[in-house]
Amino acid sequence: METDTTWRIDELRGIIGEFFPVDQVIEDGGRLAFAVRTSQDSRRRFLALRDRLAPMNYLPLLRRRDGRDVVALVPTPPRGRWRWPVNALLFAVTLGTTFLAGYTGSQGLVESGLMRSAISGGLAFSISLMLILLTHEMGHKVVSIIRRIDASLPYFIPMVPPIGTMGAVIVTRTPAPNRDALLDLGASGPIAGFVVAVGVVIVGLTKSFVLDANAVAGQVLVNYPDPLLVRLLADLIVRPPEGALLLMHPILFAGWIGLLVTSLNLLPAGMLDGGHTVRALFGARFHVAASWAGVVVALALRYWLMAALIAVFLLTSRGYHPGPLDDVSPLSRSRLVVGFVLLGIFILSVVPIEITLLRF
Repeated sequence: METDTTWRIDELRGIIGEFFPVDQVIEDGGRLAFAVRTSQDSRRRFLALRDRLAPMNYLPLLRRRDGRDVVALVPTPPRGRWRWPVNALLFAVTLGTTFLAGYTGSQGLVESGLMRSAISGGLAFSISLMLILLTHEMGHKVVSIIRRIDASLPYFIPMVPPIGTMGAVIVTRTPAPNRDALLDLGASGPIAGFVVAVGVVIVGLTKSFVLDANAVAGQVLVNYPDPLLVRLLADLIVRPPEGALLLMHPILFAGWIGLLVTSLNLLPAGMLDGGHTVRALFGARFHVAASWAGVVVALALRYWLMAALIAVFLLTSRGYHPGPLDDVSPLSRSRLVVGFVLLGIFILSVVPIEITLLRF
């Protein structure tokens, strides 16, 4: 038995030696590991090593331990047995709940004579919002396929009106191969969803209603604070006169929610898209500190539920993020540009939850 184990270790040492010079065999937290010497092309070498070990059902982890680089081996987790009918059912139910949210939200516009049908308003809201969310999640899915990350289809989360959904999630079973891939995975959803949200906001603004304050005398209206993007586009497209009111069309409200969801996902915390980005850019220690900062930001913006969820994650997992398989190879310079793009998207999308009632 000892001979078989020794032979296996020697075999694995020889395989790893094809890609990285091996100095010695060590133990890394109970895992078989090898102290290695990396080079400038370690990212490419590591990906080749991952492919080489795949038939043996091993996943390599490249980590820095006590000033030296270490390749540790862990068993490859079984591929996820994703049940697409569950995804399809949740998608259909969320279509229904978002339609109901849009329908109820449109009734006041119908009663005021601004819209003909609450059904058309419900459909416009549901289709617009689901398009943003679906594009966001499929951005993640496409990157997971390209980067060979075992990931599920999106699971949509239905919710009662006035929003009709809590968004959607994708479950991953294997880590990103390196920091570039981790940042790509985190950035792809917000960028894809934001692009669609911009289009939805533009269409929604062209269909929204500009009213004189006297036209709503004696009425009580719900006031939503506008993200910076909505304010900029409203001044560019609608150009409402001073003192006029802009009543949101259901499509614009869908864009508003899409921007809110984007900003929530970009909070630099936990396993959110922003958390993946911070982990890829700055490493594990900074990620924990940024996650607690994310809780503070969420509280300041009155995202009570999100702040609570992040805090629970941090307390139960001590802020643990698995990181990429290769956590040694540096991030490509091009990904720094992506980080600034995400920061810009957050600034344009973020909006505090300060919904108030205005009496005219």
